[in-house]
Amino acid sequence: MKMPEDENPGFTNNQTEPQLVYFTLPMSLNYQRNSYTLWESVLASYNDSDINQIFDIKYSAKLETELLRKYLTKHKVALQPNKHIHSWHTISRTISENW
Repeated sequence: MKMPEDENPGFTNNQTEPQLVYFTLPMSLNYQRNSYTLWESVLASYNDSDINQIFDIKYSAKLETELLRKYLTKHKVALQPNKHIHSWHTISRTISENW
C-alpha cells in the first residue's frame, strides 16, 4: 500500500538535512487536507527548479512573504495563502535562528 509520504524524491542516507526539511515543513500545513494531494504538491515543488529553494531553511527564513506565497501556492503546497505562508515562514525562521 502506498503511503502519502512515499511521494518523495528518494533521498539517500547522507541527505539528512534535506530529508528533515522535506518531511517537516509540509507537515505543518497538513491539517484537515488530503495527505496524498499535499505530498504530490510537495514533490512537484521540490522538483521545480524555479522554486525548490523553499526547502532551504535559511532561504525560506529570509524570503519576503509575497514571494514565499507565490512559491508555496504554485503547486498548491499552501492552500491558505496567509496562514500556511505564516506557518512555513515562522518555522523556517525559528529553526534558522535557533539551530
